[in-house]
Amino acid sequence: MKNITLITGIILLVANLLFGSIISAYSMFNMLLNCGVITATTALLFALSSITLKDGFRISLTFLFGILGFVEFILGLLAPQQYKDNGYLIFIVLVVAFETIVLGVTHIVSKNVK
Repeated sequence: MKNITLITGIILLVANLLFGSIISAYSMFNMLLNCGVITATTALLFALSSITLKDGFRISLTFLFGILGFVEFILGLLAPQQYKDNGYLIFIVLVVAFETIVLGVTHIVSKNVK
């Protein structure tokens, strides 16, 4: 599962870079933002498959991280092309932070539940 996650993430990253270089309406800022989103989502899914979790946590978090990664990607497409005062960027950072905290908490809970 780890290899599939990494290969899929790399393919999506390369496709995003190609679309960014081909499509003129896809700005460099949005392309780089979505490269970060793809990288963060891939890293979270890889970490999810690497750590020891109960099956219920693993299945539900895989689904949750996939859906939230897709939402982050769409927000990255719609984000204004500025770094400062960008609500979309702030929301994406908060969602990634939330996903990381949820992963850490479920790892701790999963170790303590027998």
